[in-house]
Order: sequence, then structure tokens, then C-alpha cells
Amino acid sequence: MRAGLTAMFPDLRTFIDRAKADGELVELEGVDWDLEIGVLTEWQAGRPDGPVLLFDRVKGYPAGYRIATNLYTTHRRAALALGLPTEASRLEQLRLWRERERSLQLVPPREVARGPLLEHVITGDALDLLSLPVPRWHEHDGGRYLGTGCMIVTRDPEDGWVNLGTERVQLQDGRTLNIYLSPGRHTDMIRQKYWQRGEPCPAAVICGQEPLLWAASNFPVPWGVSEYAYAGGLRGAPVEVVPGPTTGLPLPATAELAVEGLMLPPGVEPDRPEGPFGEWTGYYHPSKPQPPVRVTSLLHRSQPVLQGTPPLLTPLDYALKKYKNPNLILFVGRLCYFKGLEYLIEAMQYAGQAMQVALKVASSYSTAYMLRWIIVVDEDIDPTDWHQVSWALNTRCEPADSIHIVNQLWGSPIDPRLTPEKRAAGDYTHSTAIVLACKPYHWKGQFPRAIRTSPAVLESVRKKWQAHFEGR
Repeated sequence: MRAGLTAMFPDLRTFIDRAKADGELVELEGVDWDLEIGVLTEWQAGRPDGPVLLFDRVKGYPAGYRIATNLYTTHRRAALALGLPTEASRLEQLRLWRERERSLQLVPPREVARGPLLEHVITGDALDLLSLPVPRWHEHDGGRYLGTGCMIVTRDPEDGWVNLGTERVQLQDGRTLNIYLSPGRHTDMIRQKYWQRGEPCPAAVICGQEPLLWAASNFPVPWGVSEYAYAGGLRGAPVEVVPGPTTGLPLPATAELAVEGLMLPPGVEPDRPEGPFGEWTGYYHPSKPQPPVRVTSLLHRSQPVLQGTPPLLTPLDYALKKYKNPNLILFVGRLCYFKGLEYLIEAMQYAGQAMQVALKVASSYSTAYMLRWIIVVDEDIDPTDWHQVSWALNTRCEPADSIHIVNQLWGSPIDPRLTPEKRAAGDYTHSTAIVLACKPYHWKGQFPRAIRTSPAVLESVRKKWQAHFEGR
């Protein structure tokens, strides 16, 4: 085992078994796929010690088609998934991860003839994706999403290397999917190569795989390098793969479930509506028609576990990529607010009022002293919660026109940032940055809807299932 590396999990269900052994699993039966699973996931993901949720006997479906959510939504479980020592500090974990990446040597996957994924192979007339309890995750999603914590497997038609990418996948009907791809994503670049030839792009959607392999699929692995080889280097052993029966693509042998298909070029069949979907930005991405994916096979293990990793507004990012590569914001000074600030923003009646509020803070005797940063947020942001403020900074602040510097403000001789020249001259003033992390006033009505579940729906689901979480 490599230095700094803890035990690896060969598949998703082994990780779930570990969560159960550690007392970090809640099993639920009879939950509705239509929103209830998503709301329970959101509710428990927002708790610092929220458990893994394992759903069985989903409403309208038989036992044995399971869904697991909140797999990596605590620091401890995220560290376990990445093979990092859970007792180490976050900084030490990041140091160990950087050392591992610097010494990483790619290990290509190893093809095997058989694997658990091939226990059930369904093609032809028997193929029906509606046999799977695919959830509608967010309150305003435009449909059911099979792919949230998934991997899309494609092969470059020119160079032959295999790419794994994490994308969103919407269920259209029993034999049709949509895969939404942002421009510049490797999967999209490979798809375009096939389409330029007038050919469909073979693809496989993997839903439930060993944690480290899934993590690799959402890391920024360079073009031309397969995430299979990258994950093999991280785990110190090759990932075992089996050939897909209809695409020939290498599929993880221990995966829970896979759907093979062809991403059809535009115009071959009518586009299908895709979205809206609650995205990782914390807002709904609008609906836009997409070329369909014609499904050719469904493969799964006995009693498969569908990995559900919907984007959520929670303190720990839903994907493992952010755990090993966090967005660090160093905050110098004080986050300052005062009673009435939320009221003033809520009652905003005209453009410029947010700046007026900030200037009042900058000029008030009670708040101005050595204040270097003022962040103004909307009424839906709790200014005492850094997670919410950080979200507003990253999604509502355009640095080019939302940050303003005011000079010659009230400072102090004890300010460690005073230059020797200013200190000698007795000039203790400093500048203050005013950051308007608000929805733009002139088009705030068009700003995307946040993915938070409405209070009434959240409370209804909580009351229904509260007893299953008592004592935690």
C-alpha cells in the first residue's frame, strides 16, 4: 500500500457496508422517487454528521433496486473514499494528496472476461429503463435524472484513448436518454469528432462505482490521459474492466449498473427537451433541447445500487473533486453586518441602494474602525453563515463591476499592514473593499432560481420521515 494511503474500496457496496459498520447509514423503504428521495437527501446533507441514505422498495418498485445518496457529504467519509487518513487534519490530508499526485505513475486498466456488472445483461425488447427507480431530485427539475453521480465512458475515435467524465443524464423514456455536455468538456470534444464524421458516438453511463474511480472521473485529468489509468495510479493497481456487449467500451467490472447507447448526431432524430436541472452552481440550469441517446443495453449487478449525487447547497461539495482541491478564500479583516442590514436589502426599491448600505457601514462609528471588507448580500443569504456568503460571492458577484475600493478610511496605529512611510507620517488610513454580492438589480427578476427546496415541501417530508432519524 502506498505511503499515506488507507484501505481502498473495491466497489460502491463495500463503501456502503463500511458506513453501516461505522453507524453512518440510515436505510429507508417506501420513499417516493418523485422528489421525496431528493428532499431527504438535501435535508440530511445539510447536517454536519448526516448519514449515508440507502433507499429500497422505492414507491412503485420492487425490493432490490436501491439508491444510495449522501455518500461523501462528511469530511470523514470523503477522506475514506479518497484513501486518506481520517484522523489527519484537512491541511495534512491535502499535503498527502499532493504528494501522491506528484509521484503518481499511470496504471492502465486490465480487461477481464467476467465481472459482477455482467450478472444481468438486458438488450432488445426486454430493455426498459423505466424499470429503474430513477429519482426526480430537485423541486423544479424538468424530469428524472439517472446520471448525477455517474461516469460517461467514451473512446476517442482517432487516438483510441478512453475518457471518463461526470455529466448529468436525464431519463426520457424506457430506451432514450439525454446527456447534457458543456462546451470544452472532454466528452463533448470526443462526441464532436464522431458527429463531424456523421457517426453516432458510442457511450456508456456508469451509475455506481468504486469511490476512487468516480473521484478520478471528476478530476481535471489532462486530455489524452484515461481516468482509468489515473485511478489505477492512485490505487496502485489496475482497474478491472469488461467489454460492453453492444459498444465494446471498457466498463468497470465491479460497477453496480451501466447503460450503453449511441449519442446520435443532431438531426438524426428530433431533439428531446432536457432540464431544467438544479446544478452545482446552486441554481437551476434552464431547459434546452438535446440530441437523444439511443440505448442499446442495460447491465447491472444483482440488487444494484444506483449512486445518487445530486448537486446541493450544502457545506461540503457534492463531488469528491472539491474535497481534494478546495476553493480556498482567505478572508482578511472582519465580515461586518448590523441589525437592519437584512431589512434594507429586502426592502430595496431602486438601483444603488446596496451601495448606500455599504457606505453607511463604512462611515458608521460603530463599524468603520479598521474595516477592510464589506460584503453586501441579498435577503435570502444569512450574513453570519460563511458558506452562504461564499456562495453569494461566487455566483452573484462579477469582480469587474461588483468590487469597489474606497480610500482614506478610518484606521489605527496598530494596523500591521501600514507601510513604514505611512506610519512615520502618522497616516493611519486604509482602503476598504465594498463587494456587492447581490443579484443585479435591473434583472434580478430574471436571475436563476436557487435549488433550495421550498420550506413547505421540506417541512412536509421532514414530518413524514423524522422518526427514522431520531437519536442521531
